[in-house]
Amino acid sequence: MKLLFCLPSHVTNATMTAARRDRLFISLPLGVLYLAAYLREKKWPGEMAVYDARLSGKVDATRERGERFGDSPDVMMERIRHEKPDVVAISNMFSSQIDAALEMATLAKRAVPKVVTVIGGPHASVFPLEMLAQESIDYVVMSEGEDRLWQLLLALERREEPAIQGVLNKPEDQSLLLSNKKVPVSFIQDLDTLPLPAYDMVDVERYFHLQSNGFAPRTLELGKRSVTILSSRGCPHQCVFCSIHITVGYKWRYHSPQYVKRHIDFLIQRYGIDFIHFEDDNFTHDTERYDRILDQLLTFNPPLPWDTPNGVRGDSWTLERVRRTKEAGCQHLVVAFESAVQEVLDKVVKKQLDLQQVDDLMRYCREVGIRLLAFYVIGLPGETEQDIRNTIDYSLDRFDRYNVHPVIHTALLLPGTELYNNVAANHYFEGDTLHSDNSSQIVTTEFNPQLLHEIYNEAMSRKMWLVLKKSLTSPQELLYNLKLISSQWPVAKEMLKQAFCHMRQRMSGSINHERGYNE
Repeated sequence: MKLLFCLPSHVTNATMTAARRDRLFISLPLGVLYLAAYLREKKWPGEMAVYDARLSGKVDATRERGERFGDSPDVMMERIRHEKPDVVAISNMFSSQIDAALEMATLAKRAVPKVVTVIGGPHASVFPLEMLAQESIDYVVMSEGEDRLWQLLLALERREEPAIQGVLNKPEDQSLLLSNKKVPVSFIQDLDTLPLPAYDMVDVERYFHLQSNGFAPRTLELGKRSVTILSSRGCPHQCVFCSIHITVGYKWRYHSPQYVKRHIDFLIQRYGIDFIHFEDDNFTHDTERYDRILDQLLTFNPPLPWDTPNGVRGDSWTLERVRRTKEAGCQHLVVAFESAVQEVLDKVVKKQLDLQQVDDLMRYCREVGIRLLAFYVIGLPGETEQDIRNTIDYSLDRFDRYNVHPVIHTALLLPGTELYNNVAANHYFEGDTLHSDNSSQIVTTEFNPQLLHEIYNEAMSRKMWLVLKKSLTSPQELLYNLKLISSQWPVAKEMLKQAFCHMRQRMSGSINHERGYNE
């Protein structure tokens, strides 16, 4: 039996604005590589291959269709036909890309009519029956896939009907799920039992090349040979907009610091990596483990640069911990504040976070000299317009005072989240249906997408004004901001225009005020 892992081309929506459109990016398919490594560990006798359609690096853009990053449908179908797989396992990490994943399944069926198609990922885990209703989908693997895929392949080899919790072929298979609708499947408890990802299954150098030439998944990529590491899975917190529980559950599970060090050593020795992105959703959840990971990172001489792009908690820090974090190679921390209004955090976001402790972290980072970025989310049902404006003012004030770079997002409706279910149940949206893309639809008595757009654009103008001011007063900030702007030029260009307009208005207002005073 031959198994072909498939990652489809990345397709953007032509109707999205430049600020909301998916960025074209590529990174090592860590989930797929964990699956392949697990099958090897279990000594599965079949043949495996990985086809990532994005690796061609081609971009086909049209006004009508948007952009396609990767191989065309004809090329994808021919590649699958050439591989002659018995099973095609399709990876889909984002709901906004579910159509591309289904296209891949359709192409696989056309290329090899008898092929068995399997799809996994967050969207399929939330809507398994919707996926099974697609003629091109045979099986849905929900949540963590390592053991489930292995069990499915064994059943297919034996020509048995699978009876596996979290593997669906028909609606009746739902009876195998747990009664807890939020967590309907079980998870791997000891992550140290997992083998290291099977990096040799893909052309790692090609990924490095594309990431270094405009297709990095992060806005500012500081390394030429950067990799992502997940040192833990799961999140015990219950932020209403987060979909991570769908794939990895609420219970926080982790690799030991020794496992993390072994993983890093392997990547340095085999692939010469120069930067690590710790993509955990809760990298600092257990501060004792985090401190021991710092101990491991401090053994590298010179320090290996790293960051936390998914964001870490803002309330688990001391001055000494921030100082050791910088010494261990951290280039910048990303912290998820979400809102500047404590009541919104408590009752709307449902994030247990004390904003007073957040200010402590800002001061620590400024004192130590480590750059801090902060995530904010606006446009949640339950927020007032004034709450939203207060968050904007807070984010820009902290940027001005502490140089905490604000990253502001309007709330996205991710399937399976409490936010999505709330909006659907109460019809807090425009139109007749909800869309699983990157466009905001939320409407309440306090705001609508048009108002959010105006507030967001005004915030971006004010932010760019501060960027310009900082760039003119600090050579270090000038260099950093030039890199930041060049890495996302289409969006930054529009923001710069708005910033200059805002600057002219401020100057005009000052002149008029002075004239009035003189008169």
